[in-house]
Amino acid sequence: MSYRLLTKLLISGKVKFTAGKIIAFDNYFALVPLLFIKEMTDDAMKLGKKAINDLYFYGWLYGLATTKDIIRIFKLRKFEERYKVCMDIIGVLGFGDYKTLSFKRADHAKFKVLDNPFAKQYYPNDKLVCHFLRGVEAGGGTLVHEILINNIEFECTASNGIYCLHSNLSPENIDKLDKRLVDSQLDRQYLLKKQKEVMERYGYNPSDFGI
Repeated sequence: MSYRLLTKLLISGKVKFTAGKIIAFDNYFALVPLLFIKEMTDDAMKLGKKAINDLYFYGWLYGLATTKDIIRIFKLRKFEERYKVCMDIIGVLGFGDYKTLSFKRADHAKFKVLDNPFAKQYYPNDKLVCHFLRGVEAGGGTLVHEILINNIEFECTASNGIYCLHSNLSPENIDKLDKRLVDSQLDRQYLLKKQKEVMERYGYNPSDFGI
């Protein structure tokens, strides 16, 4: 499926390789090795909670900005359309194959990331390491669900060698989780200010997203 989608994106011109440039969904991209993201992740985990949240936020911004262009280019007005297309596209980014377990608009999306090559760089390890990827998923999920979304990792390929289990969650659903799990991955007050500022910069009214 991922190969067919990538071929379709190339043929349609949604993704283009030109002299010195990669253009995807009307934006400039660059090929970055996962080893580079691993180095950033290693540094963040050594520096602690603020650095981990900064790395997560960079992913959140990536997901938001890219999904904004995808929704515009493909004219995705319905939630189900936005969800399907964006999940198909994230499956070709190189972080693994996505399998949705359940989803509900403005509530949650629970999915497995199968054979995640980024997290496999850490295997075997007892840490949850997908901070940047969680951010990508949540930033995109915010525009898909049209409500502020953050992401929690419950299981990681770094530990089991097979899959990651992630959930995009509304604030109400995050409130229901074990506080220790949430606090180990998200500083929600710190992130909220940055997320609100970015949404305003990209032309959104944060109050429309419950912020």
